[in-house]
This record gives sequence, C-alpha cells and structure tokens, in this order.
Amino acid sequence: MAGIDDFKYVLTLWKEMKLPEVIEREINPDLDADKVIVITGVRRSGKTSLMFQCIKELIKNNVPKDNIVYVNFENERLIATKAIDMDNLLIAHSQIFNPVEGIIYLFLDEIQNVEDWDKWVRKLYETKKYRIIITGSSSKLLSSEIATALAGRNLSYSVYPFSFSEMLKARGITTEVDRIKFSSKKGTVLRALDEFLEYGSFPEVVLSSDTARKLELLSSYFDAIFFRDLIRRYKLRETGALNLFLKIIASNYSTYFSSTKVHNYFKSLGFEVSRVTILNFLEYSKSVFFAEILEQYLKSPRKRFARDVKSYIVDIGLSKLFTDIDKGRALENAVFIELLRRKKATDNIYYLKLKSGKEVDFILDSKSTKLIQVCYKLSNADVKERETSALIEAAKALKLKEGIIITYDYSGTENVDGIKISFLPFWEWALM
Repeated sequence: MAGIDDFKYVLTLWKEMKLPEVIEREINPDLDADKVIVITGVRRSGKTSLMFQCIKELIKNNVPKDNIVYVNFENERLIATKAIDMDNLLIAHSQIFNPVEGIIYLFLDEIQNVEDWDKWVRKLYETKKYRIIITGSSSKLLSSEIATALAGRNLSYSVYPFSFSEMLKARGITTEVDRIKFSSKKGTVLRALDEFLEYGSFPEVVLSSDTARKLELLSSYFDAIFFRDLIRRYKLRETGALNLFLKIIASNYSTYFSSTKVHNYFKSLGFEVSRVTILNFLEYSKSVFFAEILEQYLKSPRKRFARDVKSYIVDIGLSKLFTDIDKGRALENAVFIELLRRKKATDNIYYLKLKSGKEVDFILDSKSTKLIQVCYKLSNADVKERETSALIEAAKALKLKEGIIITYDYSGTENVDGIKISFLPFWEWALM
C-alpha cells in the first residue's frame, strides 16, 4: 500500500529534480488531445526521455511546473501500489504544490506496477481535469493490453531506437541535405551510416564511442528482453529453444520466415518444439518489439495470411551479437524500420510478389501508393537492370508512374517505358 507520505516523498523528489538533458526525438505526442497518451516501444529506446521532452515543452509553453506531475512507479516507496491508493497521489500533490487553475498533467512512468491501474486512470480521465501520459514496460504490460484496458480512450505512440536523423543530431552532425551533398560533411555522414548499419541506434549505444561498450550494452538489452520481457512475462519453460529462436530471428533479418524450416532446424539439433510453439515465439517476439513482420501485398486478407511473411529486427545491433552484418540486408531492415516510424494509422506496408517471380521490397498502400526497392550497391548493369525491371513491372501492373530505389550512396533519375525511377541514397531519403 502507498500512503500519502509515500507519495509526498516521491513528489518532493520530483519538485527538487532538475530536468535531465535529453536528445529531442522526432515524436511529438499531442498533449492537447482528449485522450490518455500511451508511450510504448522496445526497452531502452527512450520512452522515459520522451516524457521529459514533453515536460520541457509544457514548461516552455508556460505551463507551471506545479501543474505537472511525474511519478516513476519503480520507486521503492511505491512498491505494491494499488488503484485504491492512487487518490493519495492527488492529495499529496495538493499539499506540496500550488497548481494554478487549469489542466494538471500526470506523467505516470511504468504504470503496470500499479494493480488495477486502468480503473483509476479511466476514473480520472472522465473528470476532464487531467491530461494523463503513461508508459508501460513490455515485461509486464503489453501495448495491446493497454489499448484494451483503456477501451478507445488512448492515443498511442511507438518509440523506436534513434532514426538516422536523430543519430546525426545526437552527434552534432548537420541534417540539412543541401549542406551535406557537396561538402566534406558527406564523408562524416556516410561514416555515421556505416556505424548505423553495423551497431544499430539504441540511444546509449549511439552515444558510446567504444566498440566493446556498444556490444556490452547490446548484450545486456538482449538479456533483458529474453529474461524479463519474454521468459518472465510468458512464464516459459522452453528457455533453450526460445534463446535459439531469438538468435535465428536476429541473424535472419530481411528474409522470409518459414515456421517449417525453423521447425526442421530445431529437430536437427534435437529440440522437441512444435510448429505452434515456434509461431507463438514469433508472436511473443513481436509483442515486445524485438521483431517485426511484413506480409505480402494481396487484396484478400485470407490469402495474405496464408502467404510467407518476411521478418525484420527492431535494431540491427542486436543482430551484431550473433552474426556478421550483411550491409544489403541491413539497409533493407533500416528502410523498413524507418517506414514504420513514419507510418500513419491509415497506412499499410507490404512486400510485393510479381507474376514473373520478381519482388519489390516495399509497397506503401495509403492515399497514394508508393513502390520502394532497396539495393545497397548497384555494382553492375545486371544488378541495376534486375532492381529496375521489378519496379517497372510493378508500376505498370498497378498503373503507377514512378518508383524509388534506395541505395547506399547512388543517386540519379531515369525514365523507362514512361516510368520515372528515382535513385536515392539512404542518408538523403532518411533526412527528407
């Protein structure tokens, strides 16, 4: 039970706290929306930092700090807090702070530690006197469960590791494309891209200049996802099989996922694991933001579900722990994660399989359909023709006039059979 004195202690810490320096993210939660703001994402991606970014923005917009409450429910004084205790937070706030008339902003970090938290949040939301912003650890509370608990009262924002643009900003490197294109700064940007495709972009990893330290951090993240988010969360006993499954997913990013092939591989190693269990492992991996899947573009959802999916990893650095990085597949993975960052609620992303057997890596199905192919290096005429011909065939089939090929550093434009093909370096596309 958390009493008034416990909350007074925590709020006193908040009152005396100097807001930490944060690297501004390219996510701007709408704090004016009449919804509970939910911040989700893979661990160590910066959910708490985003909360502090929001708080700083409120203060910048002249919201008094007395009208802003931040509580981390992992504080030892708040262990075993229940929903019936939460009104003590409001009492303690009124005793310590002097809020002005208007909205009170409640930032509730690691809300899953409060038993029946959703009942109290719903009650408070209905008063219309508060703006409520919450995060929940995937080890105890999935984003899907938050959405269910709040039943349409929420607006969710997914936090991924740094985008390439955020990585450059974190290092004080310009993100203005025109300043990069024709200057020595381009070499600095490409060097950063090489690291982005090798070690990923978890914030703490990006800010470390020591290679061994980067790998230590990534290893600790993998262990936390494995033990805390998956084993503890799902009470799994097949620890060896799950560990191997995660390593398979981490090593085979940007490729087709086949439960049959994985099942056969397990059998060859002496693991008695069913295909159903393997498919469950995949769902678990998605639920904690370790992996993402991409379905084939088909009009029929039933047929789409029956086709092979492609799997991607949330951060390429996690792959570095188990395999040498393939720059071509790493670039495709980076493009997919960037597309997820930019995705609107009405957008859908698929891969496209053509009648000829050729494939387009991504098709964005939204108000305006877009075709995106990824090719690390157009090293010879055959490679260029293969990648271009798939786009042209797809554009003609879908009655589109253009397509994009994202490369490591090749740029240009071609018109083939009335189809405009734009070649864009990843760094330039990522900064657009």
